[in-house]
Amino acid sequence: MAKSKYEYVREFETEDKLLPNVFILVRIDGKGFHKFSAEHDFAKPNDVRALNLMNHAARSVMNELDDIVLGFGESDEYSFLFRKSTDLYQRREAKIVSTVVSLFTSAYVYYWRDYFPDSSRPKYPPVFDGRAVLYPSEVEVRDYFAWRQADTHINNLFNTSFWALVEQGKMSPRAAEVKLSGTDSKQKNSMLFEEFDINYSKIPAIFRKGSILLREQIPKDMDKDAIIPTLPETLPGSMVAKATLFTVIENSSSSLDTPSETTDSENVIAASSSSSSSLQSSAVASVSSAQDTLSVKSTQDTPQEQELDGVTPEDRKRPADDTKEPSSDSKPVFKRMKKGVVIDHIDIIGEKFWTGRGAYIIAPEKKKRMRTIL
Repeated sequence: MAKSKYEYVREFETEDKLLPNVFILVRIDGKGFHKFSAEHDFAKPNDVRALNLMNHAARSVMNELDDIVLGFGESDEYSFLFRKSTDLYQRREAKIVSTVVSLFTSAYVYYWRDYFPDSSRPKYPPVFDGRAVLYPSEVEVRDYFAWRQADTHINNLFNTSFWALVEQGKMSPRAAEVKLSGTDSKQKNSMLFEEFDINYSKIPAIFRKGSILLREQIPKDMDKDAIIPTLPETLPGSMVAKATLFTVIENSSSSLDTPSETTDSENVIAASSSSSSSLQSSAVASVSSAQDTLSVKSTQDTPQEQELDGVTPEDRKRPADDTKEPSSDSKPVFKRMKKGVVIDHIDIIGEKFWTGRGAYIIAPEKKKRMRTIL
């Protein structure tokens, strides 16, 4: 910047550097999104399109800012955790927060049409605010994300119960609020199951647990900015993806005998290309089915599933000498991998996540060597 006699005004700028050697967490939140969701006819209690648009915007932020190690989103909010040693913008709070908020908001508008193809852009600009919070240790970081995921469950259970009473029970919003007032989780679960035949534990995990963004290996030829499908559990890294694959394979094989039947893979394509609420409901049902398959598979594989794995019960009993030798023509295929951002919907409360897939987030960082000047 050229020097001039007016440069003294810079002295009025305040110093806003954040403390060093602590975790920086930036949380953004939609402003007036009750009105925004109503104006744009978001499905109730959850709209997969809107949630995936949020996920896409968050992924864009993480693709741009490498110092973010973890993201978590629910409803109209997203949290981004920066690594402890980040020196982004010299840790200036205003620069960090404003950059995250502007990146997220611009991506939300830019990718709008990919998730709401019936409209080229929102009816009016969405607004997000942001704040930075400092956490001194891993304990507070883990508790923060546990708090946000618990909040996701509480809010979603209430909203699921509320809209079941309104849309299926034909109650007025006021009457539904009165009925739910003072009820606990157990009572809401019982009401959903007994009155509406809704098993809350079978609702897609993206609604119950929120969305988590991790830095993991992805195939090198994968587009890091690809559009998120209507079934988010089919993304790489998702545990439910395996169950979804089995469901598609089973239905595809059965469709060979009955061509008139529609396979799950066709439903996925139809659900991805349409914004109608009926197709979205079928997509949600497909995810629930996939999760059921995963829960069964995790306990005991059926013979059919073992065959899908390429190993039949007879193969498991066969001695090693009887196994077929691989042909000389067959060559192992190695998939080139790269670091990417993976979206999943898993529990982050408790030890399992933080000692497994999330271990890298709070792992001690290598200290930079200080050069000694003689």
